[in-house]
Amino acid sequence: MTQTKYSEEQNETPHVAKAMRSGLAWNLLNTFASQGAGFVIFLILAVKLEPEVFGLIALATIMADMVAIDARNAGMDAIVQAKRYDSEYLNSSFLGFMGIAITSMLILIISAPVLAHIYDAPMLMQFIPVFGVMLLPIPWLAVMDAIIMRNLGFKELTQRNILGTVIGGAAGIATAFSPWMIWALVVQRVVSLIVAIVFEYLHTKWAPNFRLSLLEGRDFLKRFAPLWAVATLNIAMPRIATMVFGIRYGAGEVGLLRAALRIDESLRGPLISPLQGLWFPLMAKVRGHLEKEQEVYLTILRTAAFVSLPAFVGIALVADDVVSVILPETYSKVGPLMQAVALVALLIPISWFNSLSMNALEMNKEALVYTIVNVIAATLALLAFSNVAPNHALLIMAAPGVLIGVGGNIVVMKRLQLSLIKHYLGLFPAVFAAFIMGLCVWVVREFIHDWPPIARLVISAIVGIAIYGGWIAAFFPNWMKERINLLRGRGNVEI
Repeated sequence: MTQTKYSEEQNETPHVAKAMRSGLAWNLLNTFASQGAGFVIFLILAVKLEPEVFGLIALATIMADMVAIDARNAGMDAIVQAKRYDSEYLNSSFLGFMGIAITSMLILIISAPVLAHIYDAPMLMQFIPVFGVMLLPIPWLAVMDAIIMRNLGFKELTQRNILGTVIGGAAGIATAFSPWMIWALVVQRVVSLIVAIVFEYLHTKWAPNFRLSLLEGRDFLKRFAPLWAVATLNIAMPRIATMVFGIRYGAGEVGLLRAALRIDESLRGPLISPLQGLWFPLMAKVRGHLEKEQEVYLTILRTAAFVSLPAFVGIALVADDVVSVILPETYSKVGPLMQAVALVALLIPISWFNSLSMNALEMNKEALVYTIVNVIAATLALLAFSNVAPNHALLIMAAPGVLIGVGGNIVVMKRLQLSLIKHYLGLFPAVFAAFIMGLCVWVVREFIHDWPPIARLVISAIVGIAIYGGWIAAFFPNWMKERINLLRGRGNVEI
């Protein structure tokens, strides 16, 4: 049997909150460092590359990322969900996943000329096959990811992501300042992938062998398929928007959209990604214990509202100033798109965690149905309004998600035996404080509208932080204290 550096015993974690604190600490470091470095790299590349180049890469990676990102995460989650780390199960999982990766690679290579014609972008014929070949190591990485996450190995994933971002970014920047500058983003991704493979192998020492079982492979695929479908559908809306934008507005507008999403990711990453990464590992620890499942769910949702609502209300108000300060003139039209993306992000506490929480609670079928309904409704809304500005198209696409998100909340509440009304009341302090903060910042900005962008930005941030923090501390002190205590790792429910 292949040996790993990880023992059969599970790490003991005395409290849900302490497990969250540990995971959040490493996830925050991961996100701040990798997202921060990635954002700086993006800004440097934006100086050398036109929006159209970013748009071409975004179009080229739409299908590839369904395997490179969505399927990889689903593969890891399927193994974690099964709690099977023996050689036979891991090898069977690897082989099943490899069949999917090879098939996807061939589809990408064959479809490259067709997609290049649809988007009227000949360079896609060169880019897409490269991203197709890059899918072959993904099954190996998914297995190694699961081995690392078996014992909540957030530290190792943090180190991997930081190294991949920095080394890959350096390679991309070097290429951007060379005669092959149009390949800079491709080189960045290739080098990051190589770094991830080397790092994870050194930490797990896992490699596939021939100890296989058809039964175990079927078990993996049964778990993997719905998880992959939900993961793909869960982030299908920005991809659908990218495809529609590519056909409707051209690669240049796709590049502007990608820049807006990149700025959004740099903000959303430190706030939400650490919480998203906790669902499966923590639920795997507490599954079957209703009280503990309730605490994990409520803690993550309320904390997400606490940190995300003021941030995205603020970014919606200052989007144009942010773009003026950090991006070149060629990206000046990013502001309205960035504002629309921030407004959509206000739905995070209602809709963004539904499919994740359903999957973590082993409600895979419900998660799949929920996500399919959400994607179909958003796509129909987007296609129904063809003669609209790009920023309005994003808002129209997200509108059905409000009602569908509430429906998803009802399904999860029923499973956890919680009251929907009480759940929403638990989010109310963050919602109300964010509304007051937004109103105050908007009033202040009316008085300083002729100030330089950097000054408006600084004043808006200071006012927003003071109003939001002060309002919650004054009117909801116990709620705020609970959020802070949980983030510090103080809780009552043992794992």
